Amino acid sequence: MTIKQMIQENNRLRERMTPANRDYVEDVIIAVRSTRADRQQAEKKLLEVASDVLKAQEAGRTASQLYGEDPAACARSIADTLPKRKAIEGAAYYIMIPWAAFTFLFLVEAVFGLVAEWSGYAGEPINRISLLALIVLAAGSILLTELVTKTLNKPGSDEGSGKPKIDLKAIGVYLIILIIVMIIGFSMRTMLPVFTVNPWVSLVIGLVGLAGLRFIFLRRG
Repeated sequence: MTIKQMIQENNRLRERMTPANRDYVEDVIIAVRSTRADRQQAEKKLLEVASDVLKAQEAGRTASQLYGEDPAACARSIADTLPKRKAIEGAAYYIMIPWAAFTFLFLVEAVFGLVAEWSGYAGEPINRISLLALIVLAAGSILLTELVTKTLNKPGSDEGSGKPKIDLKAIGVYLIILIIVMIIGFSMRTMLPVFTVNPWVSLVIGLVGLAGLRFIFLRRG
């Protein structure tokens, strides 16, 4: 099963649990997913936990009777048995996010710049990119990705709909961090340079970025 299929099956199993058992399993899920455990193996183990709890429930036993009173301790014991993601994978992940954002930015700049050139418009303002914009784009892309990822990793659902809950606290934290980054950047705007990038150069940078995404970050095996 793929990770997505295992998550969907886990959601389906939890819908059949009692509120107490569901809360216990969801606490375990949140704790395990927040560790550096290999995602594929973690979701496989979490699916086994959900299945075991449901079987125990049908036999009249609770999740706490099966795995102990403390779901956090249960999650730690599970995570300790799972292989860990390599450190380079974590670093590459946070490099890939702004890399993808910059790739998209330069491709858009290339399209608009070339269209402006072919239309006879002197498009220098279109081709100007500030260092401030790059800093904000890098920080914003990472924060937005983290926000979406953590929100989707929440296993809770609204009235059994299976829809992820929106973590308002996380949204607030990420927005505050992004605002701080923007304030710092704008306070330094007179110190940060602005570049004029030829649209053909933007196109080359964008294509190199796409190649990097394909052959460096998204390669299989």
